Amino acid sequence: MSRERKKILVIDDDADIRETVSLILDEDYDIVTADNGKMGLTKIHSEKPDLIILDVMMTHMSEGLDIAKKLKEDKELKKIPVIMLTSVNEHFDYRSQIDDSYFPKDCWIDKPVKSEKLLNTIKKYLK
Repeated sequence: MSRERKKILVIDDDADIRETVSLILDEDYDIVTADNGKMGLTKIHSEKPDLIILDVMMTHMSEGLDIAKKLKEDKELKKIPVIMLTSVNEHFDYRSQIDDSYFPKDCWIDKPVKSEKLLNTIKKYLK
């Protein structure tokens, strides 16, 4: 009996990040990608992912945060774990300034993505 593979949606405007994350994950998970927030929201509804990996800054600085907030406010979607990817930590750690009432985050991972950390984090949230 084969077990059903979990589906992960990767939303990032950087094609290299989407490809890297897909390569890290495609052996164990079904991967769907989107290159912007609007496409990501469409795919969230159509693909029903088990987990979302979401870039913080895309078309504008807070696009990823805005999407994550919409997800957490949606009764149907709020249970989907969201892993936020960011590279801005190197320049300015705004994460400590984001109130949980605005953005109830599940997890942050810094870019460049380390495969072991990403895999371990995903396993934790998909239990």
